[in-house]
Amino acid sequence: MATRDTTIETAPSSFKDRSTIGKTRVVTFTLALVTAALMTVAFLPELLATLVTGWTGAGGAELGIHRLHVMGIATVVAVFLLGLFAQAYKPTTRLASMWGAFATILVVSAGTVWYGVGRPEEVLPFMAITSIVLVAHPAGRSLLRRAGSYSPAMLALVAIAAVPLLAFAFNQWSLSTSATDPHALDGHYVMMAGLAIAPLAYGLVAALGFTGWRLAAWLAALPMAYYGLMSIAFTDQSGSSGVLWGALAIIWAVAFVTTAEYSRLEPSTLIRRNVTEMQGGSPRL
Repeated sequence: MATRDTTIETAPSSFKDRSTIGKTRVVTFTLALVTAALMTVAFLPELLATLVTGWTGAGGAELGIHRLHVMGIATVVAVFLLGLFAQAYKPTTRLASMWGAFATILVVSAGTVWYGVGRPEEVLPFMAITSIVLVAHPAGRSLLRRAGSYSPAMLALVAIAAVPLLAFAFNQWSLSTSATDPHALDGHYVMMAGLAIAPLAYGLVAALGFTGWRLAAWLAALPMAYYGLMSIAFTDQSGSSGVLWGALAIIWAVAFVTTAEYSRLEPSTLIRRNVTEMQGGSPRL
């Protein structure tokens, strides 16, 4: 019976066993995560709270025409932070989430700088910190390590989602050029484009089987499901894709997570294959 390769390269077991360079990497990595945590506490509690308060009547009244956008921004920020802070525990087993978080903040930062909107004073420091976490990551050169298998079914789902998500992202970017739209001036469209990219960033590394792909699969599905709910609930808000597309986003999220979880149990090559099969080699037994 075929079994999966579960070997994971881990960091040295003892801090004393590390070289000077290794110790420096660990200290830098830890300090970067702590700094990110402090920045989160300092800048983001009110924004993240809208993930809950935005659904209330009082919260909706306070946010007004920006309700869906602010909640969408909170969503992309939250999923980025989840991928980043997942590195605080057994980071060498959560490489997929690291790449998903890095790709998400990279897209948001690039859009913020390119269009000159939003809050670069908050976005760019997180970009810098995430870059430091990536460079100083305990996995080192093994950051591109894969768990030994990939999922054709999950790759197909990512490809299906890529068409509407990229179309949505490009549409949001095009709206960012307006000099009079308050949503554009506040950088909302740039962040909404980031919300469209996040599921693809996490979903792709999960489908390709990067180490820690299961968590990344969930982080790909969460923003899709949440955005789908918002689109259905707030059809009159800027940023909503309507009931149909909202429902399809939720269906995709459920399908992606279900496929990911099922692939851990089902040996079908349609659901999950050994990496050697994709490379033309013999599957491991």
